[in-house]
Amino acid sequence: MNDLALLPPSGASQLLNRQDISSRDKWGKTDVILEQGGRYFFRASGRWWDAWIPSDANGYDRKYLNQAKHYLRCATGDARWFMLIGAINESPNSLFAIGDGSRWSSGWIAPTSGKLSAFANDISGFYWNNFCSITLEVWK
Repeated sequence: MNDLALLPPSGASQLLNRQDISSRDKWGKTDVILEQGGRYFFRASGRWWDAWIPSDANGYDRKYLNQAKHYLRCATGDARWFMLIGAINESPNSLFAIGDGSRWSSGWIAPTSGKLSAFANDISGFYWNNFCSITLEVWK
């Protein structure tokens, strides 16, 4: 862990949770209870594997996979293959891209209250060929 990892993200003051999110878990459960309107900051580090393809929390794109991208669990916006995705109360309607956390430099505002979960963005039936974990930190 480098020295910067010991500092909170800019604007954050309290570490709520640090844990590994397995690339094989359909819903990587956390102990974080989000409050509607609360501002949260994320930091994710490490590498995980989608079969033979290594990735960080920002995921990856491959031209040969473009035709299947609509099968990803989170296929909206700029969500990519194997990007770290968040959800509230395991609801498919609450999915949002976390990535390495830098996309939310001013913090992410929870649209509703509930328990945070996170996962590698993949096709539902293909979690069996995933390996390793990403470390996710949630700050307030």
